[in-house]
Amino acid sequence: MTYYESCLHSLPEGSDSPSRLAMAARRLGYEGIIICNHTGFEKFFRPDAVRSVKGIKVAFGTEVIANNPRALRSRVATARVRFPFVAVHGGSEEMNKSACEDPEVDVLLHPEEGRKILGIAAAKAAQMNQVAIGFDLHPLIRLRGSSRSRWLEVVQRNLNLARKFDLAITITTGAKSHFDLRAPRELQALAAIAGFESYEIEEALKYPARMLERNRRKWAAPGVEIL
Repeated sequence: MTYYESCLHSLPEGSDSPSRLAMAARRLGYEGIIICNHTGFEKFFRPDAVRSVKGIKVAFGTEVIANNPRALRSRVATARVRFPFVAVHGGSEEMNKSACEDPEVDVLLHPEEGRKILGIAAAKAAQMNQVAIGFDLHPLIRLRGSSRSRWLEVVQRNLNLARKFDLAITITTGAKSHFDLRAPRELQALAAIAGFESYEIEEALKYPARMLERNRRKWAAPGVEIL
């Protein structure tokens, strides 16, 4: 099964090296991981050492943070040249919509940050530009009581929008340490609690591998691939 854990954070942002995360993910049963530090932390600690970890595929991407749409477009364009995976850390309605309007963006993460729903305009833009919606399930582990209930309510509303517009979905723990990682079966259980259907969870865990394969292909023009 081509299950990928996407959007992990390693040193210098997280507390573990890419190699340590790769070894832990392999032990848990993942075929691959995507290490995706936020803007400003893209100089990964000893990325070449990952090659010595056998039995798991490791890709490096980035999670773009910006203060306004103009800065977002600029940073996404720069990241697209450097990385096979580009995510955007959303949150506000303006930034969610701007990320979904950019075809260079692979995944919009944290659209519910600040307890905001994705929005109809952003969902339509995501559909048009093939931008996936990423759901970080770490708050489901960390939050308690009414805070978790409110988070679940917003997540389920965003999930319903993703279903309505037939958007691609990814799920992750957003781990910054190997202790934060969860096995695929555990991640599936968390996603089920959040309201995901079993087939949606299956597709969400497989989608990052397909995305990487697509992005690594070379295109001369839309619809024209260089073989």
